[in-house]
Amino acid sequence: MGELQPRMRAGDADRTKVVETLGRHLGDGRLTVEEFDERAARAHAAVYLDQLPPLLADLPGDPRPAPRPVRRPVRVPQVALMVLLALALTWSVVAVAHGAPPIFAALLLFLFLRHRRWSRRW
Repeated sequence: MGELQPRMRAGDADRTKVVETLGRHLGDGRLTVEEFDERAARAHAAVYLDQLPPLLADLPGDPRPAPRPVRRPVRVPQVALMVLLALALTWSVVAVAHGAPPIFAALLLFLFLRHRRWSRRW
């Protein structure tokens, strides 16, 4: 024949959790003050864990918290970046063909690379 498992003793935190849950149900109007007082007294007097669930058996469980929305970083679409780089390259070629240094394209490329490095930190 199998051995009986010893009953697990309740701790202060276990009793407090049940009393807090009862308090929420009292606030929601599911329990009267007398019912709350009686159940809270039984919770505080509980010695074993199996004495606590019957105090909440006829009450609905706590609703599950809503999942947090996933925050995705805002990114510039790859197509827009490619168009920007193509325009900078085209402008550079035209500027060099006319004897001007490609300062604008270099500045634009520098800002683009700096932005990509900064956005990876977050």
